[in-house]
Amino acid sequence: MITSTFPETIPPLRWGQLTYYSPADIKRWGVQHFLDTVAPTQALPIPDLGFTAEENARMDELLREERAAAARGL
Repeated sequence: MITSTFPETIPPLRWGQLTYYSPADIKRWGVQHFLDTVAPTQALPIPDLGFTAEENARMDELLREERAAAARGL
């Protein structure tokens, strides 16, 4: 008797832990079925990192500058 080493169901992602899916498993399950099963259905919450309003404003300013430089090809 031959037994498969592949799980019958797709194990869920464990947030905060490393979850590994082998390419062979994903191909066997089907890529779309795999994504439908493990992809988040809602936006992931961004934790409060403790930045002040001034720090957030400075980071926003730096992002605007970087985007402008990228648009100019720098």
